[in-house]
Amino acid sequence: MNFANHLLVFARLPKVGINKTRLISAIGAENATLVYRQLVDRTLCQVRQLVSEQGVRVTVCYTGGSASDIENALGDDLEFHEQIGQSLGDRLQLATKTAFEAGANRVIVIGTDCPSLTSQDLSSAFQQLEAHDMVIGPALDGGYYLIGLNAECGSLFTDIDWSTSKVLEQTVHKSRELNLRVHQLRILADVDYPEDLLPLRASGEGQLLPFHSESEKLSVIIPTINEEQNLPATLRSIGPIVDDLEVIVVDAGSTDQTRSIAEQSGCKVFVGNRGRAKQMNAGAAVATGEHLLFLHADTLLPEGYRCEIRRVLDDSVVCGAFPLTIDTRRFTYRLLECCIAFRSRVLQMPYGDQAIFFRAADFYQQGGFRTLKIMEDYELVARTRKLGRIGFATHPVTTSGRRWLKKGILKTTIINQMCILAYRLGFSDEQIAKFYSSNRANTVQSNLTSRNK
Repeated sequence: MNFANHLLVFARLPKVGINKTRLISAIGAENATLVYRQLVDRTLCQVRQLVSEQGVRVTVCYTGGSASDIENALGDDLEFHEQIGQSLGDRLQLATKTAFEAGANRVIVIGTDCPSLTSQDLSSAFQQLEAHDMVIGPALDGGYYLIGLNAECGSLFTDIDWSTSKVLEQTVHKSRELNLRVHQLRILADVDYPEDLLPLRASGEGQLLPFHSESEKLSVIIPTINEEQNLPATLRSIGPIVDDLEVIVVDAGSTDQTRSIAEQSGCKVFVGNRGRAKQMNAGAAVATGEHLLFLHADTLLPEGYRCEIRRVLDDSVVCGAFPLTIDTRRFTYRLLECCIAFRSRVLQMPYGDQAIFFRAADFYQQGGFRTLKIMEDYELVARTRKLGRIGFATHPVTTSGRRWLKKGILKTTIINQMCILAYRLGFSDEQIAKFYSSNRANTVQSNLTSRNK
């Protein structure tokens, strides 16, 4: 065995209620543990392959149970040491220090949350430590899935905001202050939140999940935040929830009765990360329908919408949407609807308030919505239409006119077009969202001022 290379695997005992707690509200405690157990097994499979190829030393640094418990759960062919320390930084610092004191020249630490990690990634990391002081594997969420050193460096693990999106940035900053030669591996995704399960639905890792899409079933996904005024009517338009229909409400922390209303209607409800893209991805990730319908909480579906969805998706289209009617009698809004119809059908650019729907397999293959703060529907449709034609239902959905009524048609249209232009010019979603929010706030303040006069 090559004791110069030492791999530390940080793991927790698979046990219902303590694994993947951020997934529990979406898929339940037992399913969350099943997902975690399969992630651990996959990681250790890659670790064992590395051992067979290169003979590195491996220690599983465990927590959440006794040595016998963890050995019974994960196998008796590995070395096990209990994690010691109050914080994650303390535990990482002590574990790497112990490995170097035991004679290692290169030490790598990994977790068990990254389903795409391979033995080749681990091998490459050890190779890079021959020419670099540090190697790090960036995670999509702003953390890292792997860190490796060729000498003890405990200060790398101090004063880090663990479990936040700042971990990678802060660690890299510390490495620069220490003048370390750093090599970054490829970026991979961890599984921490419900939306992180989405890539598994498209990849060969689908077997990690304890649920699958069911033929002829429709999943309606509704992102919400304080929608108690609009949600009841939207749920009535969906109709009774039956075996081949599920309604998933992904709430972003409402302070009103939104979640209670959804639960009383028989919906599957859980609280997700805030942001419409994240919420819709989270709902899609745990959906069990063959077809997915993304519905805004203030949009009403027409009668027979399920037949319309099946009809459109039975054709050779990449996705579908509904025509749009705005819930107001003003004539100017009929003109607006005509413009929306032209943009949707002729330009093939429906927006999210038109209840976009997909075959689940197609949505997963595309990777779902990009996690943008704004323009997530525009980006997805623009990406989708490059793959083929977008189909349309016959009867329209009816959406609330609150956006246009607050700002006025002209101002709303100008703001929307400026957002699209900014997006096409390469402005970040953060910048566009800030612009959109500031104009919305100005409009609200203007309305309040005019009412008080």
